[in-house]
Amino acid sequence: MKLFLLLPSLSIVFLAAACADPATPKADLQKSTELTIDAERLKRSGVEIAEASGGELKRTLPLLGNIVPNEHNTVKVVAGIGGIVREIPVKVGDLVPADAPLAVIESKEAADVAFQYLEQQQRSGFAKQAYDREKTLLEKQIGTRESYQNAQNDLRKSYLDLQLTTQKLKLLGLLDEKGQMIKNRSKISSFTLKSPIEGTLTSRHAVRGEFAPADRELFVLMNLSSVWLEVKAPQTAVKMAHVGQVIQVTNEGLGVRTRSVVVFVSPIADATSRTVLVRLLLANPDGQWRPGICATAEFIDEKKTVPVRLPREAVVTLDDQTSVFVETRPGVFTLRRVVTGLEDSLHVEITHGLNPGERVVTHHALFLKGEWLSTEH
Repeated sequence: MKLFLLLPSLSIVFLAAACADPATPKADLQKSTELTIDAERLKRSGVEIAEASGGELKRTLPLLGNIVPNEHNTVKVVAGIGGIVREIPVKVGDLVPADAPLAVIESKEAADVAFQYLEQQQRSGFAKQAYDREKTLLEKQIGTRESYQNAQNDLRKSYLDLQLTTQKLKLLGLLDEKGQMIKNRSKISSFTLKSPIEGTLTSRHAVRGEFAPADRELFVLMNLSSVWLEVKAPQTAVKMAHVGQVIQVTNEGLGVRTRSVVVFVSPIADATSRTVLVRLLLANPDGQWRPGICATAEFIDEKKTVPVRLPREAVVTLDDQTSVFVETRPGVFTLRRVVTGLEDSLHVEITHGLNPGERVVTHHALFLKGEWLSTEH
């Protein structure tokens, strides 16, 4: 009788044990929603923590353009006076200082200017003597005022003519340090063509022994300390572009990222491509921006001020969900699911899941992600 009462009781116990999930209660008690890391490890890992705050986001539109010479620093050199090219001390590719000799040209016109200078010097002397004489006669009430005024006008004209010829001699390099014409008569018939700017000689059309007309382009000099980036931009990019605006420019091949300034936005759109020419000014002290290469300009496509934004590296993905690590107390972090919005190259907007002022991991969040995955979370 006792045996029959014991069997039903054991059956009930075994049935209850079989229906139960032995792992669930124990696991729930051990599972943690926090991650604790001591201050020393945080410091060594480079993790940075800051309060969530708002700011401006700028979504950019990358556009490819071409590097071209800065036309404001490009000079086409002509002689101004025809003659035979006797010497050319420079070659293409040379970095030429300002006022350095480019060519020596023998010219009959240069000799004519020199003799004209000597003649006008004499005329000015005679005109000064005539003026002084008429002035003295007028003071003694012997001469007439009309004669005095005529002498005065002749003197002024002779001075103007002499100044003009002196300026021509200066341009031809035929004046000495004191501003007087050189006395070496053999050099009067030739002049030295000098560089008007410091720059690289990119083109040379002068040939020794050849006659060079006064208006022929003999040399081209470019100062490449600054260059232009010309971009054909669509209307969506141009609507926020203006002269003086700072725009980031990159070249992945060179590994260069620098700032540029918009110096020109064409008021006319191209009828075929419906694009607008935008010209950017880039500093080029090292010569790394060579005319002919390509570069990418990051035009602002959308700009917005948001209440909460974080650095892009603060946002991680866990279990296919976007998350951030929030510090609840010193050294203790919890994983927070968030919803993102507008993004730019540096920051991302947080639309839900995080409030301004909460302390959140902003840099090296991947370190915490690794720690989170390595523990029983």
